[in-house]
Amino acid sequence: MKSILTVILLALPLGTFSQEEALLQDAIKQPVQSLRCKELFSERAEKIKVQQRLNGLLKRNEELLKSTTQNKQTLLGRLKSNQVKIKNELYLSNLRIQTMEENIVRSGCPGLSL
Repeated sequence: MKSILTVILLALPLGTFSQEEALLQDAIKQPVQSLRCKELFSERAEKIKVQQRLNGLLKRNEELLKSTTQNKQTLLGRLKSNQVKIKNELYLSNLRIQTMEENIVRSGCPGLSL
């Protein structure tokens, strides 16, 4: 009977030691992963700010096009070329954001609301 109790008492600390080691490994991996996720989220936030600025510029450019008279041909030409450039940049910005969101999801970062 004493030998059975001795074996049980010796087996218990080994089991708890392996659980503590697993928890320690999780604690070590979690901050690294969360730092990477924070970095990805901050990059995404910067890209979204750029996208919002481009939307504002596009809206402002469209208002200028509406208010400009037909007499000012050079101004109209510049505004139209600006509009095309802004739309192209906005399209590329949207693609970058979409790619970044896909990378965030692939890396397993929780909490991404699309």
